[in-house]
Amino acid sequence: MKIKSTKSVTKKSKKPATKKKKHLSNITTNEFFDQDFEDDINDDSNNDNNSVNNDGGKHIKLITRIQTQNTMVLKKLLFVGSSDDDVDPAEHKKSLMKLKQTDPEFYTYLQQNDKNLLEFNVSDDDNDLSDNEETDKIHTPNTDLEVASDESDYEGDENSNATTDGRKITLQLLKRWQEEIQKDKSLKTIKCAVEAFHAALETVSESPDPDQLQYKVEGGVVFNGVVQLCILYLPDAFRRFLKLGTETQFQAHKAKRFVKLKGILKSYLTDLIKILQSVTSSNILTVLLKHLHQMLPYTQSFSSLTKPLLKILLNIWSSSEETVRVVAFLSILRIATTNKESVLDMLFKAMYVKYVENSKFVSFTTLSGINFMRHSLTEIYLLDTNLAYTHAFLYIRQMAIHLRNAMTLKKKDNFQAVYNWQYINSLRFWSDLIKSSRSDSMLRSLLYPLVQIIIGTIKVIPTPQYYPLRFHCLQMLTDISKETGTFIPLLPFLLEILNSYDFSKKHKAVSMKPVPFICILRLSKSQLQENGFKDNVIDSIYKLILENAAKDSHTVYFPDLYVPCIIQLKAFLKKCHIANYCRKMKQLLDKIEENRKFIEKERNKTVIDLRNMQDVKNWENKIKTQETSISKFYESWIKIYQSQKLKMLTKNEDIAEYNLPTLKKLKRPKSSEGIVEESDEGSSDESEFELRIKSNDGKTEEESEKPKKPAKTKKKAKKAKSSIPEEVDDLPREMTDIVEDITTADWD
Repeated sequence: MKIKSTKSVTKKSKKPATKKKKHLSNITTNEFFDQDFEDDINDDSNNDNNSVNNDGGKHIKLITRIQTQNTMVLKKLLFVGSSDDDVDPAEHKKSLMKLKQTDPEFYTYLQQNDKNLLEFNVSDDDNDLSDNEETDKIHTPNTDLEVASDESDYEGDENSNATTDGRKITLQLLKRWQEEIQKDKSLKTIKCAVEAFHAALETVSESPDPDQLQYKVEGGVVFNGVVQLCILYLPDAFRRFLKLGTETQFQAHKAKRFVKLKGILKSYLTDLIKILQSVTSSNILTVLLKHLHQMLPYTQSFSSLTKPLLKILLNIWSSSEETVRVVAFLSILRIATTNKESVLDMLFKAMYVKYVENSKFVSFTTLSGINFMRHSLTEIYLLDTNLAYTHAFLYIRQMAIHLRNAMTLKKKDNFQAVYNWQYINSLRFWSDLIKSSRSDSMLRSLLYPLVQIIIGTIKVIPTPQYYPLRFHCLQMLTDISKETGTFIPLLPFLLEILNSYDFSKKHKAVSMKPVPFICILRLSKSQLQENGFKDNVIDSIYKLILENAAKDSHTVYFPDLYVPCIIQLKAFLKKCHIANYCRKMKQLLDKIEENRKFIEKERNKTVIDLRNMQDVKNWENKIKTQETSISKFYESWIKIYQSQKLKMLTKNEDIAEYNLPTLKKLKRPKSSEGIVEESDEGSSDESEFELRIKSNDGKTEEESEKPKKPAKTKKKAKKAKSSIPEEVDDLPREMTDIVEDITTADWD
C-alpha cells in the first residue's frame, strides 16, 4: 500500500522538463527542423519583449508562412520526385523566387546543398506571368533541365494521344487528298496516299506492326476509300509528276524526276502485288488487275518485281474465273511483249506446265477454261517462234518417247501415260501452235513428227472402247490439214470403224441421255451396250467425212481420192439395217457423188498439166472461189451443229426440258354419284386436261366397272398436250441458243 502511494505521489510531482533552446546561429540544420515551432509561435505572441534576435525572427516567420500558406509547395521543394497531381509548376517557380527575396541566406544554403531543387525551368507556353509578376524582374536560368514531375508526364501522354489522333485517316482527310492529288504536282499528296495504302494493307496482314506505320486505317469504309483513292487517281498523278504525257508505252526510269519518285513507286507496286495475293472476290480482283495493267510500264524500272508479279498472274490465269483470267492474261501479254529477252524463256516453261496441270480433268465446266488457256498460250508462243521451236522440240520429243514405250513395252502404266487428257491436250496445243505459225517459221518443221505421234496414238489400242480418243485425234489431224494445206490420210481410220463394228446388232440398254464424246476418251462396258454409243459414233463419222470432203472438194484429185470412200459407204448401206444410220450415210454418199461428178466435168473442160503445180493451184483456186455444192452444204450444216453443241455445253436442253410451266389441278363439284360433271357448253382443252387429272387421281366403283372411260380421258389428254405449247412459246426451241456471250469460234 505504501509503495503504491509513493509511486502515485512521485508521478504527480513529476513535471515536464523545460528544454533550453539554443540560439539559431549555434544550431545545426537537423536540430533546426527537429524543434517545435508551434511553441515558438505561442511564446512569440504572448511575450511582448522580443528576446530573439532579428535573424532568428525572420527564419521563424518564413517557415511559419510556408507551413501555413503553402504546405504542399514545401513538400514538393523538399522531396523531389513525390507524386502530387495538384501542384502547379508555375507556383513552384513563384515560391522559389519569393524565397530568394525574403530569405537570401536560406536560398544560398539551398543552392549549396540541393541545387536541383532550385533549378526548375518552366516553359513560356505553360507559364504565362501576369503584369504584376513581370514587374518583379524574375530571373530564369539559361540552362534547360528536365524535371521529373507528374505534370510533365501528363503532358507527354497528351502529346502521344494527339499524334495518334493525327495518324488516324478519316473520310474528310481522304476527300481532301482526292482534291489535292488532282491539282498538286508535288510528291506530298502522292506520298500520303501511298503510305495510307501501305497502312491499309498492313491492317489485313497476318502480323501487323502499327508502330511503324505513318497512318492508321480503321474500318472497312476507310479501307475501301484508301484503295479507291489509289486506284483512281495515282496513275494520273504519277504521269503528271514525271511529265510523261498520254502515251501508253513509256519508260518511266528515263524521266528526269524519276529519282524522286523511285522509292515511293516501288513501295506502292510491292503493296499492289501483295494485295493481289489476298483478294478472293472476282469483282475486286478484276478491278485491281485493270489498275495493275495501267501500272505495268512502271514495273519495267524494277526488275526484281517482275518474277513475283508473273507468279501471281499465272496463278490467276490458270485457276480463277473466266473474266479474271482474261484480264490477267492481258497483263501477262504486256509484260511478255515489253521484256521479251528476260521473260519469255521462263514464261514459256511456266505457262505450259500450268496448262498441263489444269488439263488433267475435262468436263463441261472446265472445258471453256482449258480452251482459253490453250488459245492464250498459243499467242504467247507465237511472240518468238525461234525460241518456241526449242521448247516445242523438247516437249514433242518427250511425248514421242512415251508413245514408243507404250507401243513396245505394252504395259498398263505405259498405256496410261499416253491415253489420258493431259497427253491429248498437249497434242492439241502443239497442233494449234504449228498450224497457227507462218509457213516459213521453224515450227513448221515439227509438223511431220507431230502428225506421226497423233497417228501412232490412234493405233496403240484400236478398240471400240477408245473410239472417242480416236475421234479427238482425227479432229486434230483434220484441223492441221485444213490450215496448213498438207495432205494427211484420214479416211482409212474413219472407214475402218464402219467395216469393223456391227451397227445392226440390237443394243442391250437404252440411254436416256446420249453421252457426247466431247469430254470422254474411254467408254465403259455398260456404255458400249447402249444405243447412244452407236448414235454418237455415226454422228462423229458423218461429221469428219463431211468436213474432209468439203475441205478437198475443190482439189483436182477429189474424184480419185474418194473412190474408196464411196465403195465403203455403199457396202455399209447394204450391211446396215437401221434407218437413221442409213439415211445419214446415204445423204453423205450423195453429196460426195455429186461433187465427184462436178470435178470430173470441170477437169474435162480444160487440159491440166500435172507437172506444172502452179497451173494446178490456179485451177483449184478457181473452183474454190466458185464454191462447190458440198462446201455450201457443210457451211450450213456446221452452223446447226455448233449451235447444238453450245446448247449441250451450256445445258440449255435441260432448262427447256424440265422447267416447263406447271398446271394446277382445280377442284370441281362432284355429282351425287361421285363422277365429275362435264359441261358441253364452254368446255376448253384446259378443262379437259384438269378432268383427266381428276379421273386419274382416284377411281370410283362406276369407273372401275367401265374400263372404256379411261380411254376417253387419254384422248382428251392428247388434245390437252397439243394446247401446252401455246403457253410456252417463250421457251427456247430446237436449233436456237439463248446464250449470247458465247460464239461458235470458241469451240473450233
